[in-house]
Amino acid sequence: MINLVLSLAAGVFAFLAFWRSGLVNPVGSALPGVVAASLAYFLLARRSVRQLEAVMALAQKELAARKLDRAIAIMEGAFPLGRWQFLVASQLHGQIGSLLYVQKKFDEAEPHLRKSFVKMWSARGMLAANQFRKKQYPLMEETFEAAVRANKNESLLYAAYAWCQDKRGERKKAIEILQRGVKENPSDEKLKTLLGRVQNDKRMKLENYGEQWWQFWLENPPQMMGSQGSTGFQPFGGRARFRK
Repeated sequence: MINLVLSLAAGVFAFLAFWRSGLVNPVGSALPGVVAASLAYFLLARRSVRQLEAVMALAQKELAARKLDRAIAIMEGAFPLGRWQFLVASQLHGQIGSLLYVQKKFDEAEPHLRKSFVKMWSARGMLAANQFRKKQYPLMEETFEAAVRANKNESLLYAAYAWCQDKRGERKKAIEILQRGVKENPSDEKLKTLLGRVQNDKRMKLENYGEQWWQFWLENPPQMMGSQGSTGFQPFGGRARFRK
């Protein structure tokens, strides 16, 4: 947000400078104002992204060492940067919520997951899974629907959504969800297999998704990994991706 304000201020300054110079009229002064604002925003946003990438790199090192609490503390320390750039806070919330969730700290994770960016499909899926666990089915459907609309190519999101519906006795809805997933991802064999199983009244088996499935804790993994109840899932890779 601060980046935007500073950029607009730069644009206004450029506009006034050209206008008062007498070289161009007010309409002609608008172009340098827009250019100045755009360039300022680009440079400020890039600076914010680099600052966040440095923070996330530190958190990644702690996560690699399985020091999840330390990784969370590092990310929490980056929240002040959210005042500078849009979506930073929501993405940090998503990462923190995901780390808490995989440790089965569901109550602690939920407030963060609710504030996560909708494009963070894994975090949104965890939120929906927790709502399923609490039997908050209308909320669960609302969360899953928003996540699917924003992440149409995420196979597991459709699969988890359908699994939850099937598990609560809504097999027809589960079939419809999988059909939508197959339509959006016609080459996805996992979704096709799941759709065939549900249509033939067979149990949905999501084991082929591996740790990405177990991270939701909708089923217990066949063999526990880690000492803190974590499935070994890492919610972010080596490079943070924050939107400019």
